[in-house]
Amino acid sequence: MKSLTCGEGFRFNGAVSLQRGENWVAPWRVPFDRARLYFPEGGIGRAGMPSGVAVVLMTDTEHIELDYLCSRCPDNIVDLAEDIEQLESVDVVVDGRRLGRRALSASKSEETLRLDLGNESGGDRPVELWLPLYAQFRLIGLRVDEDATASVPAPNPKRWVHYGGSLSQGMGADSPLTSYVQSSRWRDDLDLVSVARGKGTHLEPVFADLIAELRPRYLTMAVGGMVYLTGSLNQYTYLTNMLGFVKRVIDAVPDCEVVVLMPPASPRYRDRKGPGGLTAAEWVEVHEATVESVMEWGDNRVHHVRQWSDVDESDFLADGIHLASSAHRRYGKYLAEQIRARVG
Repeated sequence: MKSLTCGEGFRFNGAVSLQRGENWVAPWRVPFDRARLYFPEGGIGRAGMPSGVAVVLMTDTEHIELDYLCSRCPDNIVDLAEDIEQLESVDVVVDGRRLGRRALSASKSEETLRLDLGNESGGDRPVELWLPLYAQFRLIGLRVDEDATASVPAPNPKRWVHYGGSLSQGMGADSPLTSYVQSSRWRDDLDLVSVARGKGTHLEPVFADLIAELRPRYLTMAVGGMVYLTGSLNQYTYLTNMLGFVKRVIDAVPDCEVVVLMPPASPRYRDRKGPGGLTAAEWVEVHEATVESVMEWGDNRVHHVRQWSDVDESDFLADGIHLASSAHRRYGKYLAEQIRARVG
């Protein structure tokens, strides 16, 4: 088999930066050399977990081999998973058809994954290898059949950036392509860049600047839930912070449309007060009033999807926050319908 070079035979789609080691390359979802700026409380590893990143190429090969290093995520994340392959697997897509997930081995030694793709037609077709949701991944080498062709496909014409927390990163989904973010894709011509992060989303200006630099046609923002749980903002500061965040993006990218949504919540939190002194039900009211005010400023470029209410305890994992795998798909379908109705 013959080896391919990143940037010539394949690319990392959805990566913000690439970290290069002596014999490996790792995709990051923030500028890796400034990771502490985006994760001041720690959890830097989340940005190196390539949720929403795919290795993509145009090729007629029947087989692909990947040499890689995969680092297991922290135990507290493993404890929430229904099975470990949810966190440490790739999804394989050939010519738009998902072949399914393939497990990786999270160890400290180099491993090889061999994929049998077949190719009855014999021609070039797009191949996508969607990388793990909750494991750091370093690619050492990628090989195709000796007589195969391989090239970098053209990107989709419109960029979609998603900003959210651990649920948006995919906690609870059973594979990279079945997370609610991927399931909410409302059109096919979108290049996704996910800046979803663990430990929540607090409308930090550095993320607004990063998103503006990515120049998205669409921005979806799953915000409000972690603010309620942590008290990082309150009813007096939420509006100014959301308005400032959205304004930074739209001022820099005039044709960007923003869709604001609030993550689903377990009914058990409805009447429970958070650190900010409001119950979850009261916080939803604050959130909706805030988004309405931002929409008035946004001049038809800001849209609102109301919090998903079709939930009960069976839809959640043990902590009552993260969706189970079946709920990811249902929630994604709900969002796709709602977003399509707003932005077309």
